[in-house]
Amino acid sequence: MISDFYTETAVLLSPTTSTGWGSEPGWSTSPTTFAAAINPNSGAILIRNDKETPRADYKLFCGSTVSISEHDRVRWNGSTFDVTFVKNTLDRSHHLLCLLKKVSL
Repeated sequence: MISDFYTETAVLLSPTTSTGWGSEPGWSTSPTTFAAAINPNSGAILIRNDKETPRADYKLFCGSTVSISEHDRVRWNGSTFDVTFVKNTLDRSHHLLCLLKKVSL
């Protein structure tokens, strides 16, 4: 099973909305931890909706019960990544493939 390869622990950070005028949105203060398989990506340019998207630095595989979207970030191994793509592989609701781009903080 693919879940046998979920040997890494990642942290899901979801965006928060600003609470008042002039305040900036931030990231969740109570992040979700989940098991994943994370591997370096080949670095190809992705075309989505006829637009080029940033190349992904890593591929992440996780269970389909993880609520992750392209609006989220993932923290893993001391680095933070933007989620640039999420795919329900073969539309089977078995696992998700996510592409990650390292954030320069």
